[in-house]
Amino acid sequence: MSSSEMDSSSLDSQLRFDAYAVLVAFGVAAVLVVCFWQLYKLTVSARPQDMLPVSSSGSGGGKAPRQSDIAALPVFVHGGAAGVECAVCLAEMVDGEKGRLLPGCGHRFHVECVDRWFRTNSTCPLCRVAVFGEPSAVEAHKVVPAAAAPAVAVLQV
Repeated sequence: MSSSEMDSSSLDSQLRFDAYAVLVAFGVAAVLVVCFWQLYKLTVSARPQDMLPVSSSGSGGGKAPRQSDIAALPVFVHGGAAGVECAVCLAEMVDGEKGRLLPGCGHRFHVECVDRWFRTNSTCPLCRVAVFGEPSAVEAHKVVPAAAAPAVAVLQV
């Protein structure tokens, strides 16, 4: 075999290797793009501001409640119970903080947090049970037993 045939043969194999490397690189890039696109779609669809309120009936569940309806919800001062977390801001409630107790489900939140939530929603931020105007949905939802619930003092505001 002459040196020119060896050079062309090694050039051919080098060209083939480069072509395969480029194809593999494009394949890996395509898989990564698809994975990141799926992750992006999951992240965007999980944002609370993009979620629509869920209601057991079609009427009234999606409307934001009036300020007077929100103010009528019971307020309590947190004390004694450890590990109560506001599901809106994800911070633990500390002794002396005011919170709202939702009557239908018994979930507790900081007053400011849940009031901000109720500006655009009419359901509990945690379990999505209707808080305003649907007594049948509230009665059907499981209420926390009094023995299992932490002690709270309800204030009338």
